Amino acid sequence: MEIIYIAVVIFLVWLVRTLYKIRSRDQEEADKKIAFAKWAKAQHDPHIVSMVQTFMSEGRFQTWEEAATHAERALNTLSPEPRSNSHANDTQGTSS
Repeated sequence: MEIIYIAVVIFLVWLVRTLYKIRSRDQEEADKKIAFAKWAKAQHDPHIVSMVQTFMSEGRFQTWEEAATHAERALNTLSPEPRSNSHANDTQGTSS
């Protein structure tokens, strides 16, 4: 009979620990979603938000922070500012 009690106690301990881990994981996922929603709301460029959502749905990044960093770098390299033209115009204007 004591073996049954020990088995039940072990099962209950295992069950509680498993449920706690599941709850913690679900809470962590909810916190990530809330943090992403706040970040997306604060963004002024909707292209970055859509790129991050695409990266995350494709599974290319583990966290939305990594995806956001990559998206910002990608957008900055895809649309470089015309610095060379403005610099060339400045030097042409001063050499005259």
